[in-house]
Amino acid sequence: MPVLNDITVKRARPRVSKYEITCDAVRGFVLRVLPSGRKIYIARHRPNGRDVRVRIGSAERMTCSQARAKAMEILEGVLVTPAAPPLELPREAHRAKAVPTFAEFAERYDRDHISHGVKPSTADRYRYQLRAHLLPTLGGLPLDQITPVDVERLHATMSTKAVTANNMIRVLSHMYTKAIDWQVLPRDHPRPTRTVRFYRERSRERFLTPEERARLERVLREAETAPPGHRGSFGWNSVAAIRLLALTGMRRNEVLSLQWSMVDARHRCLRLPDSKTGQRVVPVSSHAIALLEDLRSRRHTDVPWVIHTQTGQPMHGAALTRTWYGIRDLARLHDVRLHDLRHSAASDALMAGVSLEVVAKILGHSSTRMTARYAHLSDRVLRDAVESMGESIVAAQSTSAAPPGRCARGRAHCRLPKK
Repeated sequence: MPVLNDITVKRARPRVSKYEITCDAVRGFVLRVLPSGRKIYIARHRPNGRDVRVRIGSAERMTCSQARAKAMEILEGVLVTPAAPPLELPREAHRAKAVPTFAEFAERYDRDHISHGVKPSTADRYRYQLRAHLLPTLGGLPLDQITPVDVERLHATMSTKAVTANNMIRVLSHMYTKAIDWQVLPRDHPRPTRTVRFYRERSRERFLTPEERARLERVLREAETAPPGHRGSFGWNSVAAIRLLALTGMRRNEVLSLQWSMVDARHRCLRLPDSKTGQRVVPVSSHAIALLEDLRSRRHTDVPWVIHTQTGQPMHGAALTRTWYGIRDLARLHDVRLHDLRHSAASDALMAGVSLEVVAKILGHSSTRMTARYAHLSDRVLRDAVESMGESIVAAQSTSAAPPGRCARGRAHCRLPKK
């Protein structure tokens, strides 16, 4: 048996099943190595012939010398005596008594956090991750026995859905944060998500050019005059919602939940009591105010929502998205998402010279770091910038160029003799 020290502990490699290394210098001082790679110090003794193993701590949290000193105190009876129970229950007994399965904890997480701590749209995404991915795979496992290997294997099965897979890991990691906060798990319990490497998520740089905006507006105008049921005919509510999205850069749900009581035409702003980032004021242009005034003149007095259905109910986001698919096809914008209208508004403002801080205020971002993601430059703008840069360089070169056959000081070039 080796003598346990920091080097011995570092060299201990995980195997298919857990195993233990007993220290030759201090009998009863044990290192347990789990298949996940976790290493735990244990003090093992036999009071009254009964095998008792007391968990000292994780090798990630303490040095071998610290663990050895604690083990010696336990083995000498300083912290544990035959008349008293061990200071800490064995891992197996602790798990059987206190730690729930993942499915059991998921019920509490839903009841105590999802139902009260997040917005409805976020709650739907959390519950989808639990229902579709986490519970079928991890539901029956005790919460403290889910290993990085289990999580990495689940993450690998979703490699074709990078965004969904990464969001699933974020939900799982937060569940372990709450499990520690609620004292379901000990404070030093490592999260099984710690070794997962997130998939690279493809960033989309798509926004409308002036020509594409013109095509979209043409389709929207035709939608207002086309007879119902004919090709190109869309409801007034969808047309108005898309125009508001394009003019303001607001989020889809912010537009669909907008009520007339939130419209402040005098100060040209919208006062949203609750958005993704909380209460905020959205400054809008005179064009957006004119659109809203036109909608107000045609509104039903008993309907509080700006955008609503024929029955006077707020329009559902999925319905507007389905309508957008038909509108974008007619406008030949096949790869443009509804959210790209928000990107376009931000990019147009930045390219027009509006500062990053002001655009962040308009979009409702808490920091300019998020706004910087929208600061995309169109290919045409890039081409024009590169062309201007090239012209400047050529102009500078031609200005400083000397006449042919003469040096920069006006002297004839010296010709070196050929060798």
